[in-house]
Amino acid sequence: MYQNVFQTLAIETKLISRQALQNEKWQEIGCFFIQNYVEQLSKAENITIGHIKGLIELDEGNFIKFSSVAADRPVNVEILNSQGNSQEGRLTFNAIVANILKETNLTCFHMALERTCSVYGLMTDYKETIHDDGELAESEEQPCPVCHDHHQHDETCGHHH
Repeated sequence: MYQNVFQTLAIETKLISRQALQNEKWQEIGCFFIQNYVEQLSKAENITIGHIKGLIELDEGNFIKFSSVAADRPVNVEILNSQGNSQEGRLTFNAIVANILKETNLTCFHMALERTCSVYGLMTDYKETIHDDGELAESEEQPCPVCHDHHQHDETCGHHH
């Protein structure tokens, strides 16, 4: 399989609870989310998971790492400290999946996030980025992450980002 058939998805968002949750509860939430994302992916035909990774950063420098490589395998979890409480978890999500459209991949993420928030009573600052016509919403005037200048998508600023 050639590398160029893989679709990448990288998203950062916040998960916010009405009250502080124990770190072990955040671990449960993260596993639930990853399992739901994989479940959504499995509805598409002929997809291949390269990897799915998540990181939830909690208060006091605590964090939980999640990873999955297949629907028939459990989510792998590494928790720094099971003790502690946090009202907010900062989720960094990364997935590499083959034979899937970017829009479908994003929809799978959104549906998993929505279900996780619904089941656990969480709020999120995530905003849907798909227009009604299925095109991705990308501004032609996005600032360069290095120098914060504005560049056209086909221009480079020489910062090698």
